[in-house]
Amino acid sequence: MNRARALGILAVIALLTGGSRLVADDTSQKEVTTTKDGNTVTRHGTVTGPNGKTTTSESTTTRSGNTVTRVGTTTGPKGKTVSRQNTWTNDGNTITRQGTVTGPNGKTASCNATWTKNGNTITHEGTTTKQGAAARKKPRARVPRPRPHP
Repeated sequence: MNRARALGILAVIALLTGGSRLVADDTSQKEVTTTKDGNTVTRHGTVTGPNGKTTTSESTTTRSGNTVTRVGTTTGPKGKTVSRQNTWTNDGNTITRQGTVTGPNGKTASCNATWTKNGNTITHEGTTTKQGAAARKKPRARVPRPRPHP
């Protein structure tokens, strides 16, 4: 997944989670339904832009002991879907997060991160793995610009 596509996906997610605060035009509409059943919260959201195009998202968040798991999908106005799964585990002074995002083209990006607090020091370690990252095209060579002579 290239950076532009990843940023585009993050922008859609930010619009859905940030709500109308991030949308400059007041003609956008947002509908969110949240349902809680025990330790499970289900959220369904729809954002319709001023151009009439709609993006929907659905997520389920479940807490079991010291572990929180969130699974969700976002579908854009052209029908392309992004799926995501995250798990957070709190074990004493250590928080571990594992997540996976699958784009509309089927490629995935995985993230593992650990935060450890020891006194006043917080240590953060993490890795990100992208499927298909090695198959990128080589960047085009820069063409030198002509420089003006004084």
